[in-house]
Amino acid sequence: MKVGIFGGTFNPIHMGHLRAAQEVKEEIPLDRIIFVPSYIPPHKDLADNVPGHKRLEVVKRAIGSNHCFDVSGFEVESGGASYSIRTIKYIRERYQTTPYFILGQDAFNEIFTWFEADKLFDFSHFVVMTRPHAAKIPLSDILGDISISFEPTQRGYINSTGMEIIFVEVTSLDISSSYIRALCKKGRSIKYLVPDVVQDYIYKERIYI
Repeated sequence: MKVGIFGGTFNPIHMGHLRAAQEVKEEIPLDRIIFVPSYIPPHKDLADNVPGHKRLEVVKRAIGSNHCFDVSGFEVESGGASYSIRTIKYIRERYQTTPYFILGQDAFNEIFTWFEADKLFDFSHFVVMTRPHAAKIPLSDILGDISISFEPTQRGYINSTGMEIIFVEVTSLDISSSYIRALCKKGRSIKYLVPDVVQDYIYKERIYI
């Protein structure tokens, strides 16, 4: 089984996340994509301090109609800082496969700052979603002091152990979680920015309001 990992705060998850995941699934292709909401993101503040269990529930509702999408509460249930290397190892063991870690170009540009960054490419492929506002930096500059040699391929790079970095261009939907939170605070509609089931849950639980 070819499994993708799509991590993030998902605060909240929106149509941009879902559409990008669907396009990555079809392009690679993947059998399943597992959404993993973080508990405490290491690289940014968690806006509005929305509890992990609520963000997890929002994701469950958002993906419920797609049989190729799944959700894992691993990071929320583990507590503490959510380090990707731990999630990757968990998914590897859980599914007995080498996963494909999905992230945006902007996040990939800073991967050398991640916890145990030098070990990440030992355990997972990486799928980098292109984004118009994120510069495509030379791989040698991105990896910094990480001493891993990659060779170019038609869709990205590959190292000596067969781990790939794959670039996938996804449809750019100009939607952000921060914009959705701002609309909620102003009492304005978020319809068509998130699935209806997500909107209903946000209003019911009075998240961001």
